[in-house]
Amino acid sequence: MSLAVCALTFAVLFHIVAARIAARENFGRTLPTVNGSYPVRPARRARRAQTAGWLLSIFGALQLGNYFWLTEPWLAMGIVVAVLLSVNGLPSLLVTVLHNGSLRTQS
Repeated sequence: MSLAVCALTFAVLFHIVAARIAARENFGRTLPTVNGSYPVRPARRARRAQTAGWLLSIFGALQLGNYFWLTEPWLAMGIVVAVLLSVNGLPSLLVTVLHNGSLRTQS
């Protein structure tokens, strides 16, 4: 269980780092909130950080789901889906909202 929490923590950190790199590269431009392409293609560092974040989040979510699998399989599947959505979606969404919000206050 502690290995899963550590993997998920590092996954969130990698996603935040990747989103910050993409926001820095797209300075002065609006980023897509949910889906779409960035105005400037993300750097290789950002893509590597996102890939590491995805791999760690999958590992952590499966480890966390495995903890509940034998007793409550539906709960385990729900936890895996919720963890994957929150770990992979929320950090990038938060950085994007903060980036786009600072653009509105500057103009």
